[in-house]
Amino acid sequence: MFIDEYELDSITDNPYLNEIYKESVFIDVETTGLSRTYSDIISITFLLYEDDKYKIYQIFCQYKIDQPDALKHLKEMIKSKKYIVTYNGNSFDLPMLEEKAKKYSIALSFDLFIKIDLYNYVQKLRYKINTHDLKLKTLEEYFCIVRNESLGGKDIITLYEAYKLEPRKEFSYLILKHNYEDVYNLPFVMNYIFNLYDDVIYLKNIIVPINNDDISIKKNSLQCNFNVLTIIDKNFINHSMNYDMKLYVETQILEIIIPLNTYKDESIGDFYYLDNNEYEIDSYTAIKGIIRNLIPIKINDKMYYNNINSIVRKIIEEGFGHSKMQMQAY
Repeated sequence: MFIDEYELDSITDNPYLNEIYKESVFIDVETTGLSRTYSDIISITFLLYEDDKYKIYQIFCQYKIDQPDALKHLKEMIKSKKYIVTYNGNSFDLPMLEEKAKKYSIALSFDLFIKIDLYNYVQKLRYKINTHDLKLKTLEEYFCIVRNESLGGKDIITLYEAYKLEPRKEFSYLILKHNYEDVYNLPFVMNYIFNLYDDVIYLKNIIVPINNDDISIKKNSLQCNFNVLTIIDKNFINHSMNYDMKLYVETQILEIIIPLNTYKDESIGDFYYLDNNEYEIDSYTAIKGIIRNLIPIKINDKMYYNNINSIVRKIIEEGFGHSKMQMQAY
């Protein structure tokens, strides 16, 4: 087994995402196949923040007997991190590593990490992406992320078989170069994925990506259910006269329920609205003929998402932007 180490420049110009990235490990694994039982680990590459800089580590298993030491080293290196970021890693990389660790009686588990599988994120936004598939390389190309190698999974296996017969440095270099690119590009893919959302609320202690599909009206209430990223370590509940908000830290889900005022009129139809005297947002889309301080939320089948997002932003900023929870998280 040998380990390579590389220092990186900044991986995002977004200071809020950067706080999440500092608490994260980005990881990808190369294996001899898809079987968790019979396939072996070729290499483990991971990116993390250490000693005030971002670094990439690459563990290369020269022989099958290197796997236990590789897993032990990985476990030690990532033990202080909160998030683990992968691309389809929830289905393959993480279960593979856990199964191999179990085989060698190594207590490696990712249960305590908050898992950010970018493949799952982009699946939910599939309708916004014009690609023929959702493979990582396809997504990189769509986002104009330059990859400096062009090998595929079968090429890696062929190179590794050649390496075992004749351990030439150029074989291991090509394998590790491929694995390096998979991990190095993950933060940039994540940056671009966040840009696909209809809106994103960035606060120091929580990031709330907003997709309009996550907003609905049920039982005369505006109901929002957002996947969030937060370094807050305790569940948070805020009951108000105007809304209920709950943050579930383990699942990284933020729920907001806002009771709506309703009115039915022959000229405008069904009208859902909020009173801006209660929220005091600076600007919103108004409707001619409607009392000025009423914020339209839905008229007949039309949802006023800009108004909704302004209200949601106001609530989240009040709940987290100046709360004691923010001070506790830092």
